Amino acid sequence: MTKAEKALAIERVGSMVWGGGMLMDAAIWFVSGLYKVDWSEARDMVHDAMAQAMTEEVDRNVVKIGEKNDN
Repeated sequence: MTKAEKALAIERVGSMVWGGGMLMDAAIWFVSGLYKVDWSEARDMVHDAMAQAMTEEVDRNVVKIGEKNDN
């Protein structure tokens, strides 16, 4: 896998964990194997990816609310 493909994979994993489509332990295991890192580093990577997914969702919803209120 290229670096870009790995980056996209971890982004997708974060979205799946945030959306409830993937368990946290499974995501950490996947990232640990993909990046060849230990459990704690993989956990931090998954948490960061999940936080990014959450931030993007909140931003989208804030924009929708603003548009709905003509702001």
